Amino acid sequence: MLQTIIDVFNRGGVPVMLGITLTFLASMIIIIERSFRFWVTYDLPNSAGFVIQVQKMVMNNSIENAIRLCKKVDPKLLPFVLAQGLKKANHSPEEVELAVEHAILAVTPKLTKGVGFLSTTANVATLLGLLGTIFGLMHSFAAAAKATGSEKQTLLAEGIAEALTATSFGLGTALLCLFAYGVLAAKQKGLLDDINQHSAKLKELLYTRKNKIESSSAE
Repeated sequence: MLQTIIDVFNRGGVPVMLGITLTFLASMIIIIERSFRFWVTYDLPNSAGFVIQVQKMVMNNSIENAIRLCKKVDPKLLPFVLAQGLKKANHSPEEVELAVEHAILAVTPKLTKGVGFLSTTANVATLLGLLGTIFGLMHSFAAAAKATGSEKQTLLAEGIAEALTATSFGLGTALLCLFAYGVLAAKQKGLLDDINQHSAKLKELLYTRKNKIESSSAE
């Protein structure tokens, strides 16, 4: 196995293949880390059911219990945002909205970090592959100009093999990066949409609750 990898590296040109490999490894680190964060650390699978529980507690004036429920599932992002709004439940609607907006701004960088870099690694892998193609063609042309007979055919074949190996490895890495970027970007958008949707519901709920309390006090 190791010998096969070494042969492929030698065939594709060590400098170019090493550059693509480093790009591939950097991309895989980002993909694995972001996937774990998005699907395990930050995501709340049954967010709708969780929000219903919070709503019931709010309507029963159990704000502290609702906050404790949100803290139990830390570091999920949606409960963190909801907790910041719940802490201002007895304040004005403007203060509630400000607290929620600040919480959303605080969690957004956690979701956007690193994902965009995959588009860069995809471009780098593609360009390195093309660079390997150019090196391979240069070797082929040099062979065509200097060598003769069977040696010329051998050198031409080696140059073409170098070009195709580097190109295929670079394009394969780029395709992986672009696919992962699409999947992670879609998940990132879904998490942000979920946070915005449910935080808007919370603001409306707290506003309704405050109006009821004020109406009861006036009576």
